[in-house]
Amino acid sequence: MAPPTSPTPLSPYEKDGQEYGLVPKYVLRKKGSTFNGSGSSGSFVTPMKPRRNGDRLSTSPRATPLKGFISPMPPNTPLDNQSTHSQSTTMKDCDEEDVPRKTPQQINALLQETDALLARRWRVANLVDSPAYENDKRLLLAQEGYKSAKAANRIEEHWKTKLELFGPELVEKKIVLADMTREGKTEVAVEDGFVQILPTRDLGGRAVMFFQYDPALYSKQSKQFRRILFYMMATVLQDEETVKRGITLVVWNTTPKPWFDPFWNAYSKIAAPYQISKLHYCQEVQDVPYSVQERREKETDIRMHQGSLQECLHGLVVSYGIPSHFIPLTFDGQLDRKEHLRWVELRRRIESFTLPRQQNVVLVPAQSDVLLGKRKMSMNGNVIYHQMVAANTEAYHKAEDAAKQKILLEIWTSITERGGRFLLQIENAQIWEKLELQPALHKISQAFDFLCAQYYTTKDCVEGMGSKSKSSPHDEDLFFGWMFDKKRCFNLLHCKGTGDRACW
Repeated sequence: MAPPTSPTPLSPYEKDGQEYGLVPKYVLRKKGSTFNGSGSSGSFVTPMKPRRNGDRLSTSPRATPLKGFISPMPPNTPLDNQSTHSQSTTMKDCDEEDVPRKTPQQINALLQETDALLARRWRVANLVDSPAYENDKRLLLAQEGYKSAKAANRIEEHWKTKLELFGPELVEKKIVLADMTREGKTEVAVEDGFVQILPTRDLGGRAVMFFQYDPALYSKQSKQFRRILFYMMATVLQDEETVKRGITLVVWNTTPKPWFDPFWNAYSKIAAPYQISKLHYCQEVQDVPYSVQERREKETDIRMHQGSLQECLHGLVVSYGIPSHFIPLTFDGQLDRKEHLRWVELRRRIESFTLPRQQNVVLVPAQSDVLLGKRKMSMNGNVIYHQMVAANTEAYHKAEDAAKQKILLEIWTSITERGGRFLLQIENAQIWEKLELQPALHKISQAFDFLCAQYYTTKDCVEGMGSKSKSSPHDEDLFFGWMFDKKRCFNLLHCKGTGDRACW
């Protein structure tokens, strides 16, 4: 019988995502940016060194970690490389100051404080006891960093804008796609694609919205455009990661004139109900060299790009990490609606779900999330998750049932306490759904069982098992997101079967 294969020892230095092609090096290389193992600033860049406990890595964020549990990252280290680099200036794209997490008791206390401020304003005093507006108040409180005074102002602006755009019959209801029907044939609608949610995030982990701004058309139908923007922002803010990180709005103006000022007059009304963290205003001008102007207005960082179509797209990629191939424009500048129309149909399907299930739907995964299913090691969360499972395979194989459950729970805790979520594709692989504790532990145990079979079961024994050794088409995520049907790979490091290597 062949000796068992031991898991590969981990490197003492951690990856930041560049080795896996997650973020280009020229994006991460910022002037004045520094980083060390604790995430604070300094005068030089140092590699992340994991804490050690004897000869093994100590990784659990708890004060008393499980004995023998190995994690490849030091405690309280975020999983996404957007949050591990910062700029010394106020115009930061890689790192935003994280708001301290609040307990439910603290959130309720802050919400009562916000209600006390609203009760003094006679126009919105009825919102204090409105159960239908409770979710909106909690969302706006979280978006304003749990600051009661700012949240009260934002809630008042949100209520007044919603009343103006949708009327009193919808002011205390959740706006859905059915409420966005056009009133006339010439009126713009959501399906026209002037406003789109992109299936990606920027370098700071913020959700990205695209708005093709036509000054002449907007001046004629400003209210309908504001209704669409309100609905799209409310939709994207249903994701808790977006509430924490914020929204980036990319405004594309294809007309050479007028410049930014007319749009800025309209922007104050657009951004009244929800906070927009970053604003990129791109204007196509062919006869001037490319330029970027930066300024900060209230809580919004503004970048004004001026140049050709290719120059503006390149500027968004190089400096701000917004992939150009997700911008819904063709090479000649025409609006591309193909992906947006698929999103509209998918949105109708999501809104037919029950409310608890809608809350578990994730529109755009974050870098810190663990994507289960037929996925490759492309997200930072997947990289760390795979390293943790591989490092603890031997301990899991030798442990009893109770100890195995503790190892599974430690991995789940390590991922979630660093901002990650376990996501699984549903609806024909079109939607990501967040898994709760027990389904996530079941998926982690599947990964361990698969690795134990590869490390500690010889090829002869597996062949003797007959049909039991063959993978089923229903095995979605045994490990690393690959399907092993019709492949015989019995060792992750040295492929002894007829199939390709399973990982690495």
